Parts: sequence; structure tokens; C-alpha cells
Amino acid sequence: MKGEPLTRALRQTLLLLVVAGAGEASAHTQDGSLGDAPESTDYYQVTCSDDGSGPPASLVAQVQNRGPAAASTVSVVVHRGIAATSTSDSTGGDISVSPLVYVNGGDGVYNVFVSKAGGGALNYTLTYHCMTGANGGGLHTGTIIVFRQNQ
Repeated sequence: MKGEPLTRALRQTLLLLVVAGAGEASAHTQDGSLGDAPESTDYYQVTCSDDGSGPPASLVAQVQNRGPAAASTVSVVVHRGIAATSTSDSTGGDISVSPLVYVNGGDGVYNVFVSKAGGGALNYTLTYHCMTGANGGGLHTGTIIVFRQNQ
């Protein structure tokens, strides 16, 4: 029993190394940049899975508008099946973040879109976590993000 937490940590570390080698990110923040066009959108897929902490029940997300200060509002939309939610941060360049939102979609792939309202380039940080409980509760569990497209 004493070695079980160490064994779990070793497995998770090895998984992170394998995923990093595959060109996927497994951190729980993702920095991005949206171009000058008003309709700029980044598209990600977040996969929630049981990493030993328990099966996922929900994905939580929020976004931070990193500016420049005069840039427009940045929003994140999270979608899985027939469930979707969104949140926005309208002040660029400060330390505030959007309200935390969740989608109860269980294990599998969630579609995550980061977009902005208005013209001008904009930087953002997307934060995301797969959780074992409904409504973003419970424990953190397996979370992998893959960048799919910039439009």
C-alpha cells in the first residue's frame, strides 16, 4: 500500500511523457492567439478519461483575455452531445478571468471553441479540467487537449 501513490505518480508521469511525444498537450492551461479578423476562432478537442482518480463526469473551463488592453471580448464555448455552455472575459490585459463553466458529458471528447468579438489580435489563456463529479465537482481526472484548427 505504501508504494501505491508512488506507482500511480510514476504511471501518470510516463503517460504525460508519451502524450507529449505525440504532439499533444496535457497541461491544464493552453495559451493561444487570435488574429486580426473579427471572426477568428481556435478549435480544440479535450478528451476526458479515467486516470485512476475515477471516471469523468464533467469538463470545467474558463478563459482569460490577456490583451492587448484595447482588444475585444474573448469567449470559450464548450460542447459535448446536446450540452453546451459558454463564458467570456471582456477586459484585456488584467488578471481577471471569466466565470468557471462546466458541461456534464462524462468520458470522451469535448469540443472547445475560443473566439473573440471584434477586430484586432488578441491573446488568451484557456483553463480546463476534467472532473469526476457532476457540475465540475469531485476530483481532477484524465485530461488531454489537442489543437485542431485556427479559423
